[in-house]
Amino acid sequence: MDAAMLRDSQGYRADIGSPVLAGQMVTAAEFRNLLVSHRRMVRVDRRTDRLRGLQDLDTGEVFLIDERRLLEGRR
Repeated sequence: MDAAMLRDSQGYRADIGSPVLAGQMVTAAEFRNLLVSHRRMVRVDRRTDRLRGLQDLDTGEVFLIDERRLLEGRR
């Protein structure tokens, strides 16, 4: 089980009772690159704002993208 699945299964996402994490908005291409990078990332979605997010476990950085923009350019 990867870290993202483990974190989601334990209810630690940012929109469920934990403090809202500030983050930087990234493009769809940047978000996809982060997903497949070797960085240790966990999901920190903000579903109420329709944002999908990744947090780097080593630096604490949070990267966000509007879920509607995530699949742009993938046709």
